[in-house]
Amino acid sequence: MELIIIRHAVAEDKEEFAKKGQEDHLRPLTLKGRKRMQKVCVNLRDYVKEIDLIVSSPLTRARQTAEIVSQIYFETKVVEAPELVPHSPPQAFLKWLRVQGRNYKRIAIVGHEPHLSVFASYMLSMKAESFIDLKKSGIIGLELESFSSAEAGRAQLLYSIPPKFLAD
Repeated sequence: MELIIIRHAVAEDKEEFAKKGQEDHLRPLTLKGRKRMQKVCVNLRDYVKEIDLIVSSPLTRARQTAEIVSQIYFETKVVEAPELVPHSPPQAFLKWLRVQGRNYKRIAIVGHEPHLSVFASYMLSMKAESFIDLKKSGIIGLELESFSSAEAGRAQLLYSIPPKFLAD
């Protein structure tokens, strides 16, 4: 099984958005962020031909990123998981994956830092502390024996692709 971890694309500036009186969870992607994510996904298709399910954080910027991934991957279904919000413990999404991911072979998740790099590190090493620096629109691929029996520390790193590599 393959788990594709994608950090959301560039969003509006946090402080500027807050000055508008808006809550951070509503902060959208910038036009530049959208365009870059589209390029990243088009080029990702050279490496990853299909995705069975896309799981997104419920925050606007992640959901918008997930929708871009879905469009490039032939309208792949997007579901939201609150376990992908920025400060959720990695064990929470692992539990979600075991239950909800059992019928899929390749799942892409879209979320935030520091959660995604902590989750990837946890899956690779059993340590819930990050040793990965995942840039906006960056992608990490992990191989798992199965989603239903996924365990921390048992994943294999398949690839880590910086956005610059796929967007240029």
